[in-house]
Amino acid sequence: MPLTESTSWPGWKFFSSLLILGLLTKVAISGLFFSPPANLPGAGPRVSEAATQEPGAAPRLVALLEKERHAVQTREAALSAKDEQLRLLKREVEERLHELKAMQSQVLEFLEDEKRMQGEHNRHLVTTLEAMPPERAGKLLEKMDEEVAVQLLRRIKGKEAGAILGLLPPDKAAKLSNKLIR
Repeated sequence: MPLTESTSWPGWKFFSSLLILGLLTKVAISGLFFSPPANLPGAGPRVSEAATQEPGAAPRLVALLEKERHAVQTREAALSAKDEQLRLLKREVEERLHELKAMQSQVLEFLEDEKRMQGEHNRHLVTTLEAMPPERAGKLLEKMDEEVAVQLLRRIKGKEAGAILGLLPPDKAAKLSNKLIR
């Protein structure tokens, strides 16, 4: 049965279009491979061929290249601006870090001075407590903050500290003794 247009294969139009496209591609590729090289003398376009080329192609190409060059310059300028911003930000961060380190050293120095002064104050208080009778020293320690009392008891000689703890109420003496152990 012969195929007619009404009974033809449904993919025939697609297949024929694909075949024509393939042949055109082959012709184009063959033209690229079998054309004479451009760097040989006499291989370039002749005067008559140059005259037949499309007159607006070169200016459009130049305009396209100019547009691309402008886009690249714009991107370079944006990158340079961001680079400069990063440099400024880095410098600012380094300056802030330097300031913070200076402040930290000042705070540490202040804390050392405070600790030294507290130590001198505690030494004076320890000397005063050691000079007092144990009953008075016990009454004084009983009214003090427990942490301060423990710090002072640690600096008082063992016998004197024991005598003072012995005169304190048992619950207070037990609390201070537990804190002395830690």
